[in-house]
Amino acid sequence: MYYSNCREKQRNIQVVVAIVLLIGMFISIKVSASAVNDYIINNNIKPANETLQLGRIYNQDPKINGNLNMNYDDGKPKMIIIHEIGVDGGTINGSIDYMVRTQDSAFVHAFVDDSRLITIADKSKKSWGSGGYGNRYGIQIEQMRVTSKAAFYKQIATLANWTAQQMKKYDMGAPKLMSSPSTPQRNDLSTKPDGNLATHKMISYKYNQTTDHVDPDEYWARFGYDINQFRDLVATYYNGNQVQQNVGYLDTLGITGEGNTIKVRGWHYSPKKYEFLFIMDADTGKEISRQQVSQPEIRNDVKSVYKYNNAEKSGFNKVLWVPRGKTIYVMSRKTDDPKGNDSGGADDIRFSSNVIKTFSNRGYLDSVSLNGNTLSMRAWFWAGQSYKYQFVFALDATTGKELSRKATNIETRVDVKRALNNLTNSEKSGVKVQLAVPIDKNIKIMIRRTNDPKGNERGGKSDYIFGGKTISSYKSKFNQNSLSVAGTTLSTRGWFWTQQATYKYQYIFVMDKNTNQELARKLTPILNRSDVKNYLGNLKGTNQTGFDTSIKLPGNKQAYIMVRRTNDPKGNGIGGYTEISFPNKVVQTKATLPVKPVKPSQPAKPSQPVKPSQPAKPSQPVKPSQPAKIDLTGTNDTQKAWFNALYASAQQLAKANDLFPSVMMSQAIAESAWGQSELAKTGNNLFGVKADPSWTGAVVNRLTLENTTAANQTVTGYRTEAEGRAGKPATTFVLANKGTPYYIYTGFRKYASQSESLRDYVTKIKTTVNGSTYRYQGAWRSKAGSYQNAAHALKLGGYATAPDYATNLTNRIEKYKLYVLD
Repeated sequence: MYYSNCREKQRNIQVVVAIVLLIGMFISIKVSASAVNDYIINNNIKPANETLQLGRIYNQDPKINGNLNMNYDDGKPKMIIIHEIGVDGGTINGSIDYMVRTQDSAFVHAFVDDSRLITIADKSKKSWGSGGYGNRYGIQIEQMRVTSKAAFYKQIATLANWTAQQMKKYDMGAPKLMSSPSTPQRNDLSTKPDGNLATHKMISYKYNQTTDHVDPDEYWARFGYDINQFRDLVATYYNGNQVQQNVGYLDTLGITGEGNTIKVRGWHYSPKKYEFLFIMDADTGKEISRQQVSQPEIRNDVKSVYKYNNAEKSGFNKVLWVPRGKTIYVMSRKTDDPKGNDSGGADDIRFSSNVIKTFSNRGYLDSVSLNGNTLSMRAWFWAGQSYKYQFVFALDATTGKELSRKATNIETRVDVKRALNNLTNSEKSGVKVQLAVPIDKNIKIMIRRTNDPKGNERGGKSDYIFGGKTISSYKSKFNQNSLSVAGTTLSTRGWFWTQQATYKYQYIFVMDKNTNQELARKLTPILNRSDVKNYLGNLKGTNQTGFDTSIKLPGNKQAYIMVRRTNDPKGNGIGGYTEISFPNKVVQTKATLPVKPVKPSQPAKPSQPVKPSQPAKPSQPVKPSQPAKIDLTGTNDTQKAWFNALYASAQQLAKANDLFPSVMMSQAIAESAWGQSELAKTGNNLFGVKADPSWTGAVVNRLTLENTTAANQTVTGYRTEAEGRAGKPATTFVLANKGTPYYIYTGFRKYASQSESLRDYVTKIKTTVNGSTYRYQGAWRSKAGSYQNAAHALKLGGYATAPDYATNLTNRIEKYKLYVLD
C-alpha cells in the first residue's frame, strides 16, 4: 500500500540505467529476464504451504456488517490482487492483529512473509482492500516487507505458487495481466476484468475513482522485480514448472531526429516465426503503427542466459516513426502470421512501464520563484532550428496578453543535449533570467526564439508556453503582526500598503466588536517597513507602510483594529481615504461583570411547589459545546485530552466566522496528529501553516510531506522521510506522476499558544485572496452549505497538495461524528 526505492544487482544482463523520459528525456534500461525467477527455479526454492486462520473477520457476515452483500459479482472470484503493507519492520502476526482490529475500514484475505502464508478471510467471499472495483472480483493478499534477497525469493515463490493454486481452484484460467493505463484514469466500473492478475497500483490506475494506492511496485523494485516477471513465475507453477518461452526486455528507448522518431533496442524470444514492433497509445492501449523486424540483432548475452534454440537471434534495434504530442510505449509481438496479426496465436510483450511522450516543441521549466515583483526562472527549450534571439515573456494566464518581456542569452545545456540523444542544437536550449512582473496576476511563462532583435515575430519565431505551470503574483496588502491588551491599553503593530501613496495621515481606529462602532482613534506616523518592501518588491510606496501604537480604551469592551489613510487631519473621509479592518483579531479590555446572584427572598412559584421528599438538585452547568454524540472510539487518552481541551474554542471561533467547526477540527487532527506532531509541540502550529513572506513572527523549520501538483514536475527535496532526516543536502529530481509524495524542509509559523494557531487559521481562511476573490470562500459555511463541500473547496483552493485531502477530511468527520459540532 506504500512504496520505497531500492534495486538489487541483477545476474547476467545488468541494470545499467533507467532515466525516465518525463519530458522527452532519453531512457536506457538493461535488465535480466528475471534473476529472481531464475534463482527460484534453478535452486528449487520450495514454497510455504497455506495456513488457515479463519473466524476473526466478521465483516464477511451481512448480519454483522450492516447487511452488505459479500458475494463476488459473478458468484466466484475472477482475479488475484497483490498488495504490500507499506512499512518496514513489521511482523505477519502483528499485521494480521492490526487488520482484525481495523477491519471496519479495510481487510484482505491473506498475508505472506518469507516463511508463512496465512489466510484470515473466506476467499469465496469479498474483502475490502482495493476499492469498489477490485473488491467485486479479486482475492486479495498482502505481502510483508522483507529485507534480504533470500527472504524475497522465498516470499515470491510462496506467493506465486499460491496464486497459481487459486487460479486453478476457482477456474480463472492461466495467468493473464489485467490491462492498466500508465497514468490514473476513471474508467467504466461496469467493465468486466480483462485479466486475472493485477497489483493494487493497476487497479488504482484503471479505476482511480475507487482507490489511489500504488503498491507493490516500489517494494518489488528493491529487488529488481515487477508484475511481468511475477506473471511468468505464476505461469510456471500453473503449468507445472514448464519453462516459459516468451521472454524479453527493452534495453533503450529515446527520441531521435526532429522529435518524430524513436530509437528502440531490446530483445524478445519466442519460437514463433515473425517479429513486429508496435507503437501503442499509452492512454488508450490501442495500436498506432507497426513495423516488422526482418533482420534480428544477434544477442549472445541472451543466449548465455537462455539456452533455447536460436535465442541469440532475439534482438531488435530499430528507428520507428511516432506521432507528435502522444504518450506511447512499445510492444513486441512474435507470431506465425506474416502480417503481424495474432491469427493462429501470438506472443506479446508490452513494455508499458517505459512510457515516452513526444512533443512538437520541447521544453521544461526547471524552477520558478517570485521575490517581491521579481520572477526568477530556469528552464530549457529546444526549438528544432537555430534563431538569433531569445526572449522570456510573462503572460496573463486569464487573457493570454503580454505583461512584460525580457531578452536573455541562450545558455548551453549539455544535460539537455545528452537527454535528447544529441538532437541538433539541443545544447543551445538553456534559459535563466530575472523578470519584473506586475503583482496581483496569474502568470504563465513563454519562451520565444526569434530573428527579430525586439522579440517580435518578424523573420520567423518559435514559441513555447509552459502551460502546466501558473505563477500567482498576488501580494497581500496588509497584515496585523500583533494585537495585545494590558488593562485598558491596547497595543498593535502591522502594515498597510495602498497603491495611492499620497494620503497625508494615518489613523488607527479601535472598533467595538459587537456594534462595529468607533471606541477610540489615534493619529500615528506611517513607519518604514523594509521587510514589507522586500516582500512587495520595487513598487511605489512600499517603504512607507507600517503602524505601531498603543491606545487607551474604555473597560469591559471587545475590540478590533481598523487602519485608515486619509487626507483629513482629523481622520475623517474629507478629501479621500482608504481603510482596512482586522475584525478576526479581537481583544477584551476587561473581564465581563459577574452574573448577579438570585435574590434569597424570591420564593418558588405556588404553581410549581417543590416536593418535600425530593429537593431540587442544583443545576449543573452545561459545557457550551460538549456534543454527547461525538465518538472518539479508537483514540488514546492523550488524544482525547487534547481534543476535549481544544474543541470548544474551535467551535466558538468557527461559528463566529462563518466556518464549519467539524472541518476545522478535522484539519487540526490531520495536520497536528491530534496535537502530538513535532510541529504542534514545538510551534503550537495545528494547521501546518507555513511562514510566508508576510509573517514576521517566530519560525520553526521542519521536514514536511508534499505532493506533486502536476505530471513530470521538477522538485528539490528528498524522496523519502528517512533521506530527509539523514542530514544530507537536498537534491533536484523529476517525479513522473501527479500526486507523488516527496519531502522538503520549510519554515512554519510558530505561535505562543494553540489558541493563537486557531485564530490565525480563521484569518487565513477568511482573508487569503487570489486576485480579486477570496481563495477559500468556497469553504465558508454560507457558501458551501455542507462540510463535504467545504472540505472539497479547501482542496481546490490549494490548502494541501495531497490528492485525497478532502476525502480524508470528510471521512474523519464521519468516523468521529464531528459534524455534531456544527
